[in-house]
Amino acid sequence: MTEHQEFDAVVLGAGFAGIAAARELKRQGRKVVVLEARDRIGGRAWTSRLGSHKVEMGATWIHWFQPYIWAEFIRAGLTLHEDPWLPPITIWVDGKPQGIAFERFRQILQDCWSVFAQDGETGHRMELPYDLDSLDGAAALDDLSVQDVIDGMNLTPVERVAFRAEISVQMNALPEDVSFLSQLRWWSASGWQIGLMIDCLARYKVEEGVSRLIEIMAERAGLDIRLDSPVARVDQTGDRVVVTTRDGRTFTAGRVVTALPMNCIKNVAFAPPLSEAKMALSHEEHAAKGMKVLFQTEGEPTGHAIVAEPDAPLNLINPIRIEGETRIYVGFGADGQAFDPTDLDAVNRVLSDLHPDLKAVAATGHDWSTDAFSLGTWHMPRPGQNLRVAQAFAEPEGRVFFAGDYLAKGWVGFMDGAIESGLLTADRVEESLRADAA
Repeated sequence: MTEHQEFDAVVLGAGFAGIAAARELKRQGRKVVVLEARDRIGGRAWTSRLGSHKVEMGATWIHWFQPYIWAEFIRAGLTLHEDPWLPPITIWVDGKPQGIAFERFRQILQDCWSVFAQDGETGHRMELPYDLDSLDGAAALDDLSVQDVIDGMNLTPVERVAFRAEISVQMNALPEDVSFLSQLRWWSASGWQIGLMIDCLARYKVEEGVSRLIEIMAERAGLDIRLDSPVARVDQTGDRVVVTTRDGRTFTAGRVVTALPMNCIKNVAFAPPLSEAKMALSHEEHAAKGMKVLFQTEGEPTGHAIVAEPDAPLNLINPIRIEGETRIYVGFGADGQAFDPTDLDAVNRVLSDLHPDLKAVAATGHDWSTDAFSLGTWHMPRPGQNLRVAQAFAEPEGRVFFAGDYLAKGWVGFMDGAIESGLLTADRVEESLRADAA
């Protein structure tokens, strides 16, 4: 296919970061095109269906403590859905199930988090979650894994399972694979309270779906979006940048915004090559490559919540929608390859090992870890990656700029962080374009 067009800016990726950046640049009067590899916009935010029910295959929850996504939600005029509180919990300790009330479970988490974050006058509490430089010894804390810190906490068996399970779900990875600083940042952004953290991370979502939210953002801006357009090359030549898709189309612009997941940047050829620091991080990849399965049950009078160690195929299961005796559940695990979430028999084999009364009648999910256009779920830095990512991607490479959930100053790994990064990157691109014209 032969096609060549000229633009002020080409944006690679139509997730929240790319759409936010493109919208801002268009508002400045710039001619912008967005190239999206998939047949839809949204990236790792994708609303699908499980029977007659809308379900979120990837990014899901929002909160008013997340200012960028909340502003978009309010402007879009959409409806807020509140997930139900957890029913009585079955927690697996030393290979045996036991019951625990939700309030007791939440208190365990609050106590564990306070020790984990060493809250107090001499502790590591991060007073300014949007400013890593405000935290003394940030580099040393970044080098620690979550498990390094847990190992020094002297937890009871129940506390250990509860805390490791909860924090593993947040990370979508094993505790030994994730930076302590990443979780310290989330704890700070959630006001150092487990109730608020649960609310921010897993209580409220868009009734119409996050796909509808990003569609409204794109539609109202009138963006030029080219779907099914994976990018092969980005070549900087003189004062222009030429972007070539895999099917041979070329798009020339004064600037390029790369709004791809960090893990996927390595799959685009850049000339001149990107810095060694950027490429090393993309090849290392962030740690979140876990499982998310959504399943439906029928005829349950009470419902169930399950908590298990992170090495279980699913280490947290809870209902997210209740209609009569129909329940929609979400389950998370640290290994995205543990089983096929679209295979009902495989799902039920996992469920039967966790609770004899749990049986799915339908199930779905998506393997983001092997999806060529994501290579992982939400951004979750490995030990030592937080500061390296911030430093490596802070500056553009010539006329190529970067945006994404991994570059947020606040909610890294969230839709909120992606929008924040897209807006800030668009401002920098606009400044550089104006400088060229001066």
